[in-house]
Amino acid sequence: MNRLSQIFGAAIVIAIAVVFIVQFRPNAGPVQSSGTTCAVDVRGNCISSIEFNASRNLLAMRSVDENRLRAMGLRRITAEGLYERWLLNEDAERLGISVSDDELTAELGAGRVRVSLPADKIRQIGYALGIREDLIRYLDVRNRQTKKFDNKQYERQIRAITKMSPNDFRDYQRKELIAARMRDFIRARVRVGENEAFEQFSREKSTRTLSYVRFDRRFYSDLVVDTSEKAIQAWADANKEELDKTWEGRKAQYLPECRVARIVTAEVRTDEAEQGPEAGKAAAKARIEQAVERLKKGEGFADVARSASDDPSAARGGELGCMTRGRLSKPVEDRLFEMTAGEVSAPVETEDGFHVLKLEQIAKDAEAEKIGRLATARDLYIRHESERLAAEAAKQVLAAAAGGKSLEDALAAYTAQLTPAKGPGAKPADRAAKQDAGAGGVKKDGQTEPGDAREPYTIANHPNRPTVETSLPFNVSGSPIADARDSTEPARLAFQLDKPGDLPKDVVALENGYAVIQLKEKTSPTQEQWDKDREFYVSAMRAAKQNDALVGYMRRLRSTFGAPKYDERLTTESKPAEDGSGDPALPIDDEGE
Repeated sequence: MNRLSQIFGAAIVIAIAVVFIVQFRPNAGPVQSSGTTCAVDVRGNCISSIEFNASRNLLAMRSVDENRLRAMGLRRITAEGLYERWLLNEDAERLGISVSDDELTAELGAGRVRVSLPADKIRQIGYALGIREDLIRYLDVRNRQTKKFDNKQYERQIRAITKMSPNDFRDYQRKELIAARMRDFIRARVRVGENEAFEQFSREKSTRTLSYVRFDRRFYSDLVVDTSEKAIQAWADANKEELDKTWEGRKAQYLPECRVARIVTAEVRTDEAEQGPEAGKAAAKARIEQAVERLKKGEGFADVARSASDDPSAARGGELGCMTRGRLSKPVEDRLFEMTAGEVSAPVETEDGFHVLKLEQIAKDAEAEKIGRLATARDLYIRHESERLAAEAAKQVLAAAAGGKSLEDALAAYTAQLTPAKGPGAKPADRAAKQDAGAGGVKKDGQTEPGDAREPYTIANHPNRPTVETSLPFNVSGSPIADARDSTEPARLAFQLDKPGDLPKDVVALENGYAVIQLKEKTSPTQEQWDKDREFYVSAMRAAKQNDALVGYMRRLRSTFGAPKYDERLTTESKPAEDGSGDPALPIDDEGE
């Protein structure tokens, strides 16, 4: 029995030793788990989860911010990079591109390891991860004393970072190196001529300066559009379908009850508040009290609003329209809904300043609908009419300038024949009359002081009136007119003009109207500048075109082979822990590039 026990015990020891040798033999590394899955499946071809994890770790090895990696979707990007690597390896076989054992050994011996990213993300994601466009990571594989290749150091690095055995890592890197050769092959076919680079250099370094005139809809809606009820009703009758459709979307703002009101506002102005919040409030309070005094003396509320109010409704005599709850600041709204028809409020203080209200009418049901429809018709009419007038004005000035007048003379001729509207809210100010009457706090030199009321808007003083402006110098990718509907259009048109004084054939559409542009100045780079920057521009242009070529090539391969299947359990980012951490930190030694 003792003999049998000895034999059985020896067998167990031998079995353990065999397992130990298999598991930890030199150049082997741990045996891979039978639980390995396919991170990416392409037409039945499996890219293992082991390679997926190795690639992700290599991509992330210089980052300590897991939340940042998670935000950029590194897991999915890793899987897409492996899919493109597979595509490149398949195409390399067709083209006869391969890597010899000696070439692979030389790369690994130098500590150069490859990894893959999707072609369209190499620049952006590579930059974020601190990896160059060649997609090379460097491992410290040299002995620190001899400075020569150290196999033990090499194996320790790859096991720590990729969890692979040296043999498996070598097979993995062979695929990566073949993919890298394919990328180099695709990029190498790109050519950039010096003439082509110079044209690009010239476009980027050449500048233009524009003279331009804005024709702003707000100027026309405030001063030029005829806002009489007759004009509005005529438009409403001619555009009933558009009015009905818009009213359906707005009627909840008026029904079942709304309140027709006007407002005078004295805002806390920036220049007044520079001396402190209390000084700003005091100046605004002084201005609203002055407005109240004018009302007490019998001036019309609309006239006081035009000359004294800081609210956008000033040009309309302070007219707010028919208001329902939820459309005004709470202190103003609460006061308005306490008032009776015809009442003028005492000043109401808010964070922005002071306000005086006049409640003109409380409208309910059918009356509220009538007012609401008229207000809707007014808004639509003014929008269309101001658009039309701005477009016509721009085309008129463009034609005059194209006919030989300077832009300044063309604008002056147009402005001289411009007539203010006669409708409500469009009463031009007569400065002399105001001075004689002593209203508005206007001094003899025509200037106003803090606390004084300002003059009503006129054609001469409206903040959005058409004037000749000059842009800053800009290149072909610049935006000389910030509010152009198409931000690229002004620069594109400017670079089509041949010499200063030239104009395009049409006006430029703006967010709030139209503009006439004229070339004021053009500059071109000198030969000296080109000689200095030639090498940089040729190489930069080549790199950009090589990237475009690679992206296009991969797009065609993707189309040919079809979409892969990704293991969502691997490619979906984990949720961050409460302490901001996520996946465990990579077990990387402190050796590096």
